[in-house]
Amino acid sequence: MILLVRVDDRLLHGQVLCAWVPHTGADLLVVVSDEAREDTLRTAVMDACGEDGLKVIVRGIKEVLRENEQGDFKDFRGMLVVNDLRDALMLYEGGLRFASLNIGNVHHNDGGRKVSRSVILSRGDEEIIERLFSLGVEIDIRDMPAASPVPYEKSSSI
Repeated sequence: MILLVRVDDRLLHGQVLCAWVPHTGADLLVVVSDEAREDTLRTAVMDACGEDGLKVIVRGIKEVLRENEQGDFKDFRGMLVVNDLRDALMLYEGGLRFASLNIGNVHHNDGGRKVSRSVILSRGDEEIIERLFSLGVEIDIRDMPAASPVPYEKSSSI
């Protein structure tokens, strides 16, 4: 079962391993990134972050959709981390349903709108959030589980 889907442009780091994994009680952490999946060194490093009680794997988007369809995650308490909102939407529209999406770290330094200290959204990001809202997905903007979620307010430019 998938417990949490998180958008984090840093993918795998201390916040994920030391805060979100214990918070969710996950025993499987799936890093979902076509780019990272193609890089054997990055994949090996991330896979090595697993420990007793936590399996870490790197998969591409199509792999995750296929594995989800086959029920490969049903016996795990899983957490998925994607690089960006576009990938989260691709998963959802590809059949991996989630009720809530945690947006933890998104950094667009090209004139995006700052909605929290760790989330700067581009216009495209905001359009994706609006699409997810229309599909019934709750948006949870916060970097750490103990932090209060930042309410998402639609940009006036959308």
